[in-house]
Amino acid sequence: MKFGLLFGMRNPELWRKPYQQVYEETLEQIQIAEKLGFDSVWMSEHHSAEDGYCPSTLVMAGAAAVKTSTITIGTRLLLLPMHHPVRVAEDAAVVDILSNGRFILGMAVGYVPEEYPIFGVNRKNRPSLMNEGLEIIKRCWTEEKFDFEGKRFTVKGAAVQPKPIQKPHPPIWLGASRGAAIERVAREADGFHYVGGAGVYDQFTLAMKKYGRDPGSIPVFDSRDFWVSEDSEQGWEDVREHIFYSYSKYAEWGAAAADADNVPVDKRHEPATTPEEMRSISDLSGPFVGNPEQAVDFYRRRQAEVPINGTILRIPPGIDHEKVVKYLELLATEVLPKLAED
Repeated sequence: MKFGLLFGMRNPELWRKPYQQVYEETLEQIQIAEKLGFDSVWMSEHHSAEDGYCPSTLVMAGAAAVKTSTITIGTRLLLLPMHHPVRVAEDAAVVDILSNGRFILGMAVGYVPEEYPIFGVNRKNRPSLMNEGLEIIKRCWTEEKFDFEGKRFTVKGAAVQPKPIQKPHPPIWLGASRGAAIERVAREADGFHYVGGAGVYDQFTLAMKKYGRDPGSIPVFDSRDFWVSEDSEQGWEDVREHIFYSYSKYAEWGAAAADADNVPVDKRHEPATTPEEMRSISDLSGPFVGNPEQAVDFYRRRQAEVPINGTILRIPPGIDHEKVVKYLELLATEVLPKLAED
């Protein structure tokens, strides 16, 4: 099992720092993660968030590329419907070159309703924007020159240079939690950014078989807010507000998306309203706070539920840099080695 780290460069008002400090500390944490043996680092994207959630995943991925030499660098996730695919292909090719072929382009359709009007995008057009965008990106990377005429994009004379280092192109990993998005993973993806419980994997397995692919043929990584401390209770006291802040924001965005999509609300699964309620959630796809032994047990149970190949850990926003460094060191010495062979 492989471990990566997810960075959103969030800077909540409760723990506000100068943004230059946030980015400098993040890059230092990425370098430390490489030295400690983490498999990958990932950049996450949102727009016009009050906490400054990073809007520019590829810019940050390029910065990480020049600060490191061996660790894999990816996006989890670039929200493709909010970008022109030729621009994405060009920028991602440059990141692949800067990283000497260590880059993974992870993408999804996004979900937060208020983000799409910022770019003049109709949220209902996400599927076609995504499908056409994927085709254009792959053609930019593999063809010398081409035209494209689609429902959403018209491209004339695209001749993207430089091409990426990786051939035929950098791996494309897609995020999905249901329906057509899982079908897209099965058709198009080199890796699956998994979102949800065991039922999502069942859908993924069926879709992969439908398209003649072995579900075990591509990497499957999940992600969550995560914190490990030698003393689980002290760790909880250290991060309870930070991790609940992150959990609450995702819950708020998820509720807005469910409303926009007219998805019925299951009253049994309403978000927790306090840190203590959040902590009591037993869902293996949710947040985790505990000691190293509990962390190893958590992921062994998670792998029994869903055969993930790796996980991407979100460091709760606003935690002091020194505490994050100690956390990474503890993970690297007490957790990663025990799960490395799983």
